[in-house]
Amino acid sequence: MNTVLASDALEREFELAEVVAVNGSEIPADLIYREMQYQSADSPRQAIYRAARALVIGWLLRERAAAQGLCAADEDLHSEVFDRAVSELLQGELPVSLAGEAECRAYFEAHRQKFRSDPLAEVRHILIPAAPEDAEACCRARKGAEDMLEQIRADANPLQAFAKLAQSRSACSSAEAGGSLGQVGRGDTVAAFERAVFAQGTGLVPKPVETPYGVHLIYVEQCEHGRLLEYAYVAERIEEYLTEKRRRQMTGDYLNRLVENAQITGLDLSGPRVH
Repeated sequence: MNTVLASDALEREFELAEVVAVNGSEIPADLIYREMQYQSADSPRQAIYRAARALVIGWLLRERAAAQGLCAADEDLHSEVFDRAVSELLQGELPVSLAGEAECRAYFEAHRQKFRSDPLAEVRHILIPAAPEDAEACCRARKGAEDMLEQIRADANPLQAFAKLAQSRSACSSAEAGGSLGQVGRGDTVAAFERAVFAQGTGLVPKPVETPYGVHLIYVEQCEHGRLLEYAYVAERIEEYLTEKRRRQMTGDYLNRLVENAQITGLDLSGPRVH
């Protein structure tokens, strides 16, 4: 079903105790129960309510689209034809203007810290392999990592000591380069490794880090946490974001008007508005 129909800001529960109808057209109970599979909910009762609600909105959109010749009056609400019809309907009835430069600049200035270049770090690591499900191997890997960590801390040149241990002890192919991974950015490594790299400045990460590959020691040689970007670099992104935000608001208002102007029985759609 079109994503417009899947939106839901309500958290109420509902029991299908009476016939649900839209403008005199009954929605069969078995259709509502089948619709439950498409609804995320905390309980069956809540799923029934959300399924009925989604179908009511779908009924209204289909009625409107059919009146404009965009789809059949009985078009399947889960069909591509219906999705296209809804898209065409909204494009025709909700002309969304692009966010203007003044609006975009105001948003940029109000959220200046959000617009930074991606962080980068020059990193070395030592990998002691251990499968996460092998508790004994993990214990040995942690012990070995702690021992090496003490050696590195005690050395007058920790970076040099780290590189030498990486060459002799690391199970990663980077061992030949003294554990060097070169520059890494967001998304280049697994989550735990990335958090450890960017959680501090330069130097030896004070604790071993566990990942699905095993236990790592990490040394951050250089770290650039990202620089503030100029407006020109992000203007297009801001325009797209604000325009999409406007489109969503207009769509929510449009759906609310459809609901308010319809004759709906068997389902209470009062309260929070459709989003």
